[in-house]
Amino acid sequence: MFILPEPNHHPMDNVPVHTEADAPRMGEIARHITAFVPVYCQGNRTLVLLANGSMFYLPHRAQWVRETLLRHFAISQRDLRRACEEDLNRSLFAPVVIPTAGLAYAQLRVRTPIGRNDGAQGFFRIDAIRGVRAISTEETAVRMEGGIDFMVRMPRPRVVERVLGARSALILQLARGVAYPRF
Repeated sequence: MFILPEPNHHPMDNVPVHTEADAPRMGEIARHITAFVPVYCQGNRTLVLLANGSMFYLPHRAQWVRETLLRHFAISQRDLRRACEEDLNRSLFAPVVIPTAGLAYAQLRVRTPIGRNDGAQGFFRIDAIRGVRAISTEETAVRMEGGIDFMVRMPRPRVVERVLGARSALILQLARGVAYPRF
């Protein structure tokens, strides 16, 4: 299955579109999320892919899902960004790293933003990525476990760089044992 995060492709057939009332809670799905990407589907929503291959739409933006995921594991987004500045010399497009669970998500551009402050970055768990292949000079297909491909609007070398950066951040934070260096 090939997923193009564009408005005319959503909602996909047989993929539930949740409302606030019936959406799964983060505590139930946090350890099983392999990817979450922003999509336009009856407004801004997030398409979530779980480890068992199931997908659904949450009624929230991808930034909300990221913040809630970090809050579930008691990680400060500011501290995580500070750690990435120290480890990777990067504060923009910093990976989401959860050392206590051994999880890292690379941040990849999946769509062209329509307006200012429009989320265009999706998050992909690096241990669930099975392959990365170039489609064109500016687009890459990211194959996830279960055979699901996501189109990423970035050149392949930049995708590989961000995945390796997420892996490095996870290794360094596991070795350090604290969220960021305290001077």
